[in-house]
Amino acid sequence: MKLHKLIFVTCAILFCVLFFDGLLILNRTDKKNFGQGNKNYESTENNGLGNQENGNGVDNRTIDFEQDESSIWDEEPVNLLVLGLDGDETRADAILLFNYGPSAGRLNILSIARDTRVIYKGKPMKTNALIGIGGERLIIKQVERMTGLKVDYYVTLNFEAFRKIIDVLGGVYVDVPMDMDYDDPVQNLHIHLRKGRQLLDGKKAEQYVRYRKGNNRNEGYDDGDLGRIKAQQALLKELIEQKLNWKYISKADEIFMILKDHMNTNIKIGDIRKYIGSAVNLKSEDVKVYTTPGKSVLINDIWYFIYNKKETRKLIDENFFK
Repeated sequence: MKLHKLIFVTCAILFCVLFFDGLLILNRTDKKNFGQGNKNYESTENNGLGNQENGNGVDNRTIDFEQDESSIWDEEPVNLLVLGLDGDETRADAILLFNYGPSAGRLNILSIARDTRVIYKGKPMKTNALIGIGGERLIIKQVERMTGLKVDYYVTLNFEAFRKIIDVLGGVYVDVPMDMDYDDPVQNLHIHLRKGRQLLDGKKAEQYVRYRKGNNRNEGYDDGDLGRIKAQQALLKELIEQKLNWKYISKADEIFMILKDHMNTNIKIGDIRKYIGSAVNLKSEDVKVYTTPGKSVLINDIWYFIYNKKETRKLIDENFFK
């Protein structure tokens, strides 16, 4: 069993702590090692992507990763795509779109199911596999097609930094909704948490985000993965409430040292300054978390998530900054 995709939700939020608070310090320390993301992608021949309904190709809008600082306005919305990669970094186990409105001081986060069905060059596959085929550009194109939003920045992360960063930040207080006991010796996975609000260190936080079912029948979330996602979205908001403030600027260097070997991004130091003023005041109530509407469907013995295009666009139109 692989590390569950929602581990990377917390990594994404921790990256945002760095993104909005800490990078001014990094600007003075190790600027050359940050913001050197892979901006020149291998051609994907118009990507070959089609939607799940009729196989039509995606639009050919350009993703401009070479904008100068004047092209991003501090009052204009900005979209950041966070991709949490699996162990061999050929699949995206988490796909999160951060939509931030500086003038409103509000952050929207859209969780996109990794199993979302897509047609690539006439063949069905899951969205999470696109990064292994065409890199960040291909999966960015898919996200843009689904949402109608232009991706300004991207960041890819692997899971190795997760426990260390949680520990650097002093852990996170979370309401554990139930006793959690699960053991999988084959995968060396052992989860043992008690119900109630408590401080989780990196190891326990990992247990929390991986839990879905217990050792015995009828233990775990009644709604399976949906219950796990809900709980982990609660963790995400706790991280914002507890960690997104000036107090943690002093941790920026240490966080950066952990992340720099596990992160790839096209964000430049100069871009950070444009958003710090309003982002530092974010509270948990200013953060709204959404998931793409749709349903799981078994097709040829493979489970896919079929997103509802109409409802997804409605969700975006009614809640996201453009």
